[in-house]
Amino acid sequence: MRNVTLSLVRTMIILASLHGGAEAASPQMRTYVSGTGKDSNPCTESLPCKTFQAALALTLAGGEIFVLDSANYGAVTINKAVTITSEGAIAGVLATSGTGIQISAGPSDVVNLRGLDVDGGNTGTYGILFDSGQALNIQKSTIRNFTDSGIRAGTSTGTNSLVVSDTAVTNNGRYGIVVSPAGSGAVKGALTRVVALANGLATNGFGIYVFGADTTGEVSVTAADSVLNNNYYGAAAMAGALTIRNSTVTNNGVGILANARAFVRVGQSTLTGNFLGWSALNGGVLQSFVTNNVSGNQTDGTASSTLALQ
Repeated sequence: MRNVTLSLVRTMIILASLHGGAEAASPQMRTYVSGTGKDSNPCTESLPCKTFQAALALTLAGGEIFVLDSANYGAVTINKAVTITSEGAIAGVLATSGTGIQISAGPSDVVNLRGLDVDGGNTGTYGILFDSGQALNIQKSTIRNFTDSGIRAGTSTGTNSLVVSDTAVTNNGRYGIVVSPAGSGAVKGALTRVVALANGLATNGFGIYVFGADTTGEVSVTAADSVLNNNYYGAAAMAGALTIRNSTVTNNGVGILANARAFVRVGQSTLTGNFLGWSALNGGVLQSFVTNNVSGNQTDGTASSTLALQ
């Protein structure tokens, strides 16, 4: 009997040694992912997880998922306030079907995404889909090769904020960035140093599109210090407000369009090399500050009115 007991003790010691004193998986404010991690790990720095979805489950609301190295971390649906940060590494999200990152968070939740490379492989539908939440902030990211949209903000209630900076949206089938809330949803957007390249070429789509016809809420977007190049429409608005400042709009089918109850204001920007520089249709209003350079297009077009500087 004594020998059996000693044998069991030795077995338990060996098993504990083999597990290396594994940490318990419990929710924490900061979790970690790595290309060499495992989703059965507790998502700590020494034992990281492999996917964003597994790390999110172990991240407390308001916490952060930190990327340790370059890898594909898979699609994720975010349902709470969280920050995903990648500095010095490429945090890949390959989504060849459906949506790469879906934000379905609470009305007071803020989601921050930094340093991501979201790729649809020309078969995924949406890169980043903002369904609900107080605010979505995207920094230093690339969203490309989706059949519909690189970034789509389509909330249906409340006032929501979309902030995108130092980000490229390229080769997406219909929209690079589209803001199109429904119901009573309102979106206020700020886009800074955004590159919208080769979006909507086969579908008469848009680099940046503001669409407010489906909501009773306010839809207002400002794009500053940005480049809109080789899209079907560089930027356009319908039943919403769009301001473009200090930006270059070049080599598009139509550079800037104001359509049906839209107010588009443009200042300190260059429109050149487009088939049509800019245009207002169906009651849309395109207002130009006197600081713009509109020349070198096949047809420059005309603004609805010119605004003096204050």
